[in-house]
Amino acid sequence: MTQGIDWNKMWMEAMENASWRKRRGDMTGFWDKRARRFCQSIQDNDRPAQMISKLDIDPKCTVLDIGAGPGTLTIPLAKIVKHVTVVEPSRGMLACLKENAANEGLENITCINQKWEDVHPGGELDEYDVVIASYSLSMLDMAAALSKMDTVARRSVHLFTFAGDRMWDYTKLWPKLYGEEYRAGPDYIYLCNILYQIDIRANVEISTTEHKQRFSNLEEAVEQWKENLDISTPEAEDVIRSHLTAKLIREDGLLWSKNTMKAASICWRKDAEH
Repeated sequence: MTQGIDWNKMWMEAMENASWRKRRGDMTGFWDKRARRFCQSIQDNDRPAQMISKLDIDPKCTVLDIGAGPGTLTIPLAKIVKHVTVVEPSRGMLACLKENAANEGLENITCINQKWEDVHPGGELDEYDVVIASYSLSMLDMAAALSKMDTVARRSVHLFTFAGDRMWDYTKLWPKLYGEEYRAGPDYIYLCNILYQIDIRANVEISTTEHKQRFSNLEEAVEQWKENLDISTPEAEDVIRSHLTAKLIREDGLLWSKNTMKAASICWRKDAEH
């Protein structure tokens, strides 16, 4: 399946051709601006509890959360484990995470405001019982990124990412706004093959989950999607408004975006043979 194919090179090419990367380049600035709204949007998400149930954790262990965002997993994990270290490049996301931690009275979180590519074992990084990266795998050199995760993990590494189509609104809106097909970038199968080629045998579980987001009204939804797409013209706003009017579901006085998605959980344990 992998012989003669450089999956890491294929990952790089797919990442460089992803629509969001070609339009925005480095995403750190984008997440700085969108951090607070994103933090609010995940309040109704029950996926973190499902993901944490898959982790190899206990009250005595330490966890490294790579690309932690506003603390989607960090905050609930910090209530369970001894200590959580976060590597997050967005200052906006870290500000939300620290605020959320303070609101919960948590003092066992260490934050490193850098990209994963720029931190080093033995320098900024220690060793951690469990390493996780949840929907944050945007590194170009994925083989190096995964090898580093393996190096600093004492017990296990857990990756959470997409399996197949997951950018429903982008897929429909992007061609209307930019006149080109939306390319989401590589998904889990690249990761599995890269791991195989660097001699790591991982377990993979594919599940079906619901991705949902609530809005107080249509205007709030339109504003968020203008921000997501970095567009402000009246013509673009009309396209977004028309799309959302047809798509959003009204329940209990609120508007909801609901989509079914396939998610991949990839895990390897250090006590297993590579």
